[in-house]
Amino acid sequence: MPVQNVKNPHMDSFSIKDIVNLSIVDMVMLQLLLKHTKPVVRHILYNEISQFLTMEKKKVVKSTKFNDIPAGAKKFQDFLQTNKKFSSSSLYYSLDNLEKKGLVKFNYDKKDKVESVEATQYTEILINTILKHVIKFGLIEAEQNQSLPEIIKEVVEEKVLADLEGKKFGTMLYIWFSNFINVKSINLFSKITKNLFILSNKEAFENVSKLGLDNIQNTSLFNKTIRESDNFFDAVIIPYHFRNTNFEDVSKEVILEDAFRIVKENGVVIIHSYTKVPDIDHAFFNIFTKWVKNIYTDIEFYSEEEFKDELLKTGAKEAEVFVYKGHLFGIGRK
Repeated sequence: MPVQNVKNPHMDSFSIKDIVNLSIVDMVMLQLLLKHTKPVVRHILYNEISQFLTMEKKKVVKSTKFNDIPAGAKKFQDFLQTNKKFSSSSLYYSLDNLEKKGLVKFNYDKKDKVESVEATQYTEILINTILKHVIKFGLIEAEQNQSLPEIIKEVVEEKVLADLEGKKFGTMLYIWFSNFINVKSINLFSKITKNLFILSNKEAFENVSKLGLDNIQNTSLFNKTIRESDNFFDAVIIPYHFRNTNFEDVSKEVILEDAFRIVKENGVVIIHSYTKVPDIDHAFFNIFTKWVKNIYTDIEFYSEEEFKDELLKTGAKEAEVFVYKGHLFGIGRK
């Protein structure tokens, strides 16, 4: 049985790019191997994979409702309904491939033939890495790109712009700490301000500049200070869930403090993040909570009290903190 939770100094550099050539069947095989407490003969593993693939296909075909109008509908239907069989030679090829990567261990008999196979101590690490990327980029990044910009816009319009003449900011700064900037946010924010400034790394802003929006310009840091003068912006918006910034050794706390310097009197600094996952004494949710904490090591979670303290200690005269559609928001007024 593979050793669980192995600590390896090289795991910090383990990335999805290292397993880019592994197939879906490889993933299924490794997951099935992890379920076995003892080595398993290849024929049994082959039957398990074949059964799994057959059951999954029936579920997909049964649940998919086809419409002849969308592009590719007929071809996709034919693709699903084509009879495909997983061969034993495919199994042996996959196992050889995985064994060469140290993800499968072969056990040999006296005649030096493969008697059984089992997962290694690195199999679970690989599966966890895949799940980490699927959840982060398949779920969180998708939600960030699709839903979050609209949510932020709703909060700004309801909590700030509702009392502002013209329902627009004169100048607004959007600060982004990740390497991949949220383009949808830029499009939406450009509509609620006359002049939108962006503080991000160079590569991220180059992507923004290709949008062709005429009221956008970038800003920069110099000696840990944002370029603009005191009392320059009507509003500053910061996604505060990132643990670190991508601005060398400048912390997000330093940037938040500087945000209150550059925002006008009676201006607002808006930060948003995720609320802390509650501690629940429940078998299933305890597993989920542990997953969240292990996966999102680059993301910081806050309580409402912590978020309010963060705003007040960095320069807000008053702070309003609330949860809106599952996201934690803080509005600090100068």
